[in-house]
Amino acid sequence: MRSITYEALQAEQAWMVVSDQLNHRNTLLSRGISQLERQHHSLPVASRLMTLRYHLRQSLRRLTAESRQRPTSADHAAALNQQWCHVHELYFLLRQVDAELTNARYESNDLNEWLDSLESRVYKSALVHLN
Repeated sequence: MRSITYEALQAEQAWMVVSDQLNHRNTLLSRGISQLERQHHSLPVASRLMTLRYHLRQSLRRLTAESRQRPTSADHAAALNQQWCHVHELYFLLRQVDAELTNARYESNDLNEWLDSLESRVYKSALVHLN
């Protein structure tokens, strides 16, 4: 039986927080794409957001698959290090998504107005310290 350490719980909590934020962004991208597809002049921005969403989903699948392939007999320090590496990759992905959303917001008044109409509390980041 493996014992659970405080460090492992910290890594797991960080994984859950950043994953939750990425799920929020995925939903936001999906809804934003649908909104933009209604206006013909916004299709280029919608297309970029579709590509971003595809990249997000593929990256999440890859990282999830990698984390599941971790051998159970691996030494604890190596497993914890690998988990933190995945958390950092997820955090980097979240920052990329947020940066692209910001750029798209500047390029599309329709997207900007729609995002302003949402309850901002749902999409604000609640990230933990990852270092």
